[in-house]
Amino acid sequence: MVKILMLQGKRLLSQNSNTIGYFSLAKDTFVYLVGSALSGLASFILLPIYTRSLTPSDFGVYALLDVTILVIVTVAQVGLSVSYLKWFADEGVSRRSELLGTVLIGGAIVAVVGGGLLTLVVVSPLGEQLLQTTERKFAWTLLPIVVLENLQTLLINDLRARRRTMAFSTYAFVRLLAVTGFGWWLIVVQDQGIFGLFLGRLAGAGVSFLLLIVLSLPIKMQPDWSTFFPMLRYGWPLVWSSLVAMLLDASGRYFLSHYTTLEQVGFYSVSIKIASIFQVLLQQPFNTAWGGLMFQIVKMPNARLIYSKILLYLFTLSMIAALVLALFTPILFAVFATVAYIPVMAVLPVIFLVRAISIMEYPAAIGIYLRGRTQWFAAIYSVGLVVNVFANYLLVPTYEVFGAAWAWFVAWLTITILMACLGQYYYPLDYEWKWFLIPIMGWLVLLMGQQWFAFVTDGTFWLLRMVLAVIVTFSVIGLIGRDFWLVASKLGERR
Repeated sequence: MVKILMLQGKRLLSQNSNTIGYFSLAKDTFVYLVGSALSGLASFILLPIYTRSLTPSDFGVYALLDVTILVIVTVAQVGLSVSYLKWFADEGVSRRSELLGTVLIGGAIVAVVGGGLLTLVVVSPLGEQLLQTTERKFAWTLLPIVVLENLQTLLINDLRARRRTMAFSTYAFVRLLAVTGFGWWLIVVQDQGIFGLFLGRLAGAGVSFLLLIVLSLPIKMQPDWSTFFPMLRYGWPLVWSSLVAMLLDASGRYFLSHYTTLEQVGFYSVSIKIASIFQVLLQQPFNTAWGGLMFQIVKMPNARLIYSKILLYLFTLSMIAALVLALFTPILFAVFATVAYIPVMAVLPVIFLVRAISIMEYPAAIGIYLRGRTQWFAAIYSVGLVVNVFANYLLVPTYEVFGAAWAWFVAWLTITILMACLGQYYYPLDYEWKWFLIPIMGWLVLLMGQQWFAFVTDGTFWLLRMVLAVIVTFSVIGLIGRDFWLVASKLGERR
């Protein structure tokens, strides 16, 4: 039976090249899943150390600086990450080393400026006021962290473009060892506290950067400015959109810091850190694989069908994965946090829902990318930011961490809907809307259950949660597998 299925699969692939898009994305996503899991595992290994070694207030300081670093790194890329993927797809490997050298030099210059400004703010009286602490000897580590993490992102994009999945996984494994090793030694053994946290992050970033340089050789470090500026024009509109995406995450923490205390920021940030398991298991692997294929699928026959199916499968899988993870909220808090953080446990399902919606950003906007209308992203994200700020202003003073989480969700839902509408206008796709109803109904049941029966956060309902998780998971996998096989069969018959 297995041999028959294998032969049937090979026949379908040989008869129709359209299915290659499916299998290429699935294969790359799986390998990237392993790599991203290894890379993201560092955060999960270190999170219990952070929550047990730092007070909620100190964790709040770390959380504010962490999200600020991410914002600066995002801006410092000046849109070159996406531009590099497009130029690589258009021009191929012949100019790879020159293109890579160009984006690395441009990104490094901006990162030095951004990291330097952050360091100056932290050591100033303004930094003392914002962070509510006089202990800021970690400030000198912020500049090199910004520069190294920015260059790492650009180098990873080169591996994505060349679809060097095993090289990516190797980097992820080494990064895991470096970040966790240095972090454990400096925080636990040396008892360096928040200073050891940032110093360990810097050391891990340095080791990871050196390995990526080796994996990316040869690199021609002579920038071609005649290529750089067109790349900048293409990617620059994405800077604002990427910045807003980070501010959607950061704004809740900033509002909590203003209206409440850094302890509340710490509570909220721990929930976000725990919810990053969704990013490691699904969002990061898909985005990494998608970046290497999104501009290549359009060259295939029946590309619209492939794009539409990928979007539908992704929406269903992401929403259901978030749902299943939400069912295990008590277990996740028991592993990664302490009893001090239990009061905000109920906010975790909402953050999982935010992650599930935000993953739809790239596939929903495929029409905008393919038509080169990236200037729309600035407007769309601006609307999302306004919605987010207004919702935080209304909700955070009263509902604190829960208000911040729901404000984040409303903003991402607005952005995703606007992207999907414009994407349909520029590159219409056909959807089977029943796929959208399956996960939505599941989430309605979960949220009503949490409100009325508290079976999400009450440890006594663990058996019910496990049964529901198994039923939902295997049902959705079966539905998607059946639909995938039917589509592949139809494509083979058309051929």
